[in-house]
Amino acid sequence: MKKILLILSVVVVFNVDCKKKVSLNKSPSKKTVALFSKQKFGLPDAKQAVLIDFDTGEILYDKNSHEKCAPSSMTKLMTAYLLFSAIKDNRLKMDDELPVSEEAQSMEGSRSFFKAGTYAKVEDLIRSIIVHSGNDACTVVAEALSGDPTIFADEMNRKANEFGLSNTHFTNPSGLPDEEHYSNAYDLAIIAQRLIKDFPEYYSYFSEKIFTINGITQPNRNTLLGNSMGVDGLKTGHTNSGGYGLVASTTRNGKRLIAVVNGCSSTKSRALASNNLLALGYREFTNFRVIKAGTPIVKLKVWLGDRGEIDVCTHEDINIMVPKKFQNGLRIEAKMKEPIEAPVSVGSKVGELSYRYGNFISKKYDLFACQEAKQAGILGRAKSSINYLLFGTSER
Repeated sequence: MKKILLILSVVVVFNVDCKKKVSLNKSPSKKTVALFSKQKFGLPDAKQAVLIDFDTGEILYDKNSHEKCAPSSMTKLMTAYLLFSAIKDNRLKMDDELPVSEEAQSMEGSRSFFKAGTYAKVEDLIRSIIVHSGNDACTVVAEALSGDPTIFADEMNRKANEFGLSNTHFTNPSGLPDEEHYSNAYDLAIIAQRLIKDFPEYYSYFSEKIFTINGITQPNRNTLLGNSMGVDGLKTGHTNSGGYGLVASTTRNGKRLIAVVNGCSSTKSRALASNNLLALGYREFTNFRVIKAGTPIVKLKVWLGDRGEIDVCTHEDINIMVPKKFQNGLRIEAKMKEPIEAPVSVGSKVGELSYRYGNFISKKYDLFACQEAKQAGILGRAKSSINYLLFGTSER
């Protein structure tokens, strides 16, 4: 049978309860911007800063967040990611003991004072890296997993590329200064996001305030832990060239935010900047759980099928932050080409969804068929074709 149907690209716009539907005459701009950009909002002297929504990765605040900077010990977030990956893949176990080399013992900067010729448990190394910011612990891990810290740095770079971080390059696992060792505030936020999402079972280590090893007790340099904002991680950093930095995260009312500041003049300054940035997010934005994974969102017409339409859904929850002044103007847009020709299997991608408010356009989410549509028999297909020609519908 010759195909005589004109396939139309349609946009359905509906409010957050997904009941009211109207046609959209004009396609929105694809430009995505942060609501607050390069405004101080109590950020003392941070040269770079970013605030992102943990669930969506959308930027809520931006101040030079893509500007090249020294990541210092915030580098250790990627080192921890690779270490957690090794544990998850059963290449290492928590109670494994790794050898401490002369190179590890001789590391400069912050350390946990592991002695060459001894062995360190993997769990102790995790706590050393996170709480003490131990450069010696990073070297022990790098040597155990890759044989050499430089080769381990190559693995870090491969993972950064996998994350889509084109402005990050590591030369060592600890963050010691190097002209070729760089990142930016946004990339660091994405590394933190991936670490929390991919390894939630290990995130509690980032909330430890103190750790004792080798007879020495040292506090976590993240002074925001357990404060009134409820900060529960992640990592501080400092170099003479890059200044003081901090990657911090917290959850309120079911919504997690990640803040990154760098280029601050002191530990007090970075703590204040991070705290104010997180406060900004919860003060100026409100949380919407717009769509639940697997819940039918909209109907999609089917051509030449055993049914005239199918339900469409997403495979992930869409839980977003919206500026309070735009909360009544939130719109969800589902773009699909319909009618779709049968057969259609459950899980087939059938379109894309995005949300918008004001001039802001979100990233796109895939839409999937959550119902099956089998191809109709000869008589059914003929009837469907006639109905489309005469009435513009495929109802059988």
